[in-house]
Amino acid sequence: MIAHPARHQPQKHAHLRHPAAGETTLYLVRHGRTASNVQRLLHGITDIPLDPYGLNQANLVAHRIAEGPPVDAILTSPLSRALTTARIIGERIGLEPIAIPELIEMDFGELEGSTIEQLLEMHPDLAERLFDLDDLDLTWPNGESRRGFDDRVLAAFLGILETYANHSVVVVAHGGVIGTLLNRIQGRSPADPAAFDVLNCSVTHVHVSRDATTLHLRNDVVHLENLVEIIEDELDDQCV
Repeated sequence: MIAHPARHQPQKHAHLRHPAAGETTLYLVRHGRTASNVQRLLHGITDIPLDPYGLNQANLVAHRIAEGPPVDAILTSPLSRALTTARIIGERIGLEPIAIPELIEMDFGELEGSTIEQLLEMHPDLAERLFDLDDLDLTWPNGESRRGFDDRVLAAFLGILETYANHSVVVVAHGGVIGTLLNRIQGRSPADPAAFDVLNCSVTHVHVSRDATTLHLRNDVVHLENLVEIIEDELDDQCV
């Protein structure tokens, strides 16, 4: 059985408030697994597809969304790993995903496709700066800065909140995007690693009002508990 984060009482934070003085419910879903996730490669803006395991994850999170409260829209990063996940969810609940370019993952520049070991070897100064959570001017070589990424993600979600005031929305994005938003909600540094443990096809449920943001559920993957059994059944079918 897959371990998943324990569920807690809802947590209210006043660091992020609704810009339109309305209320919006967000179901944040990280895309399904990719080969790059398995190999632990720094692929941000590179368009990597879901692997077979990731497709199974997407089907299971789609079933979970379909079994939950109704939603009014599905928004997604245009990168295929997120767009495919969103389309699988959309097919289940009868909604066409809307791509939001500002929801793409961080641009790692010259280090796109590198491993952490290669980062340490090629850019030791940059690697050292990664541990300084106040260094928002850290910039990936020919890529994006921490500050620029945080500003982009915040602007994207403020736009979503304004457009979808008094609606419920599924947002399919990337670990960095969701983690950055969670840091904003909880009042931490945009670079704080505490929020970047976002699991593939996890569900994070937040409700943004004029007074505060309530975090109802974070990084939950209870719907993926039977994934190993599903894959085993598929392998058995292939052997027949």
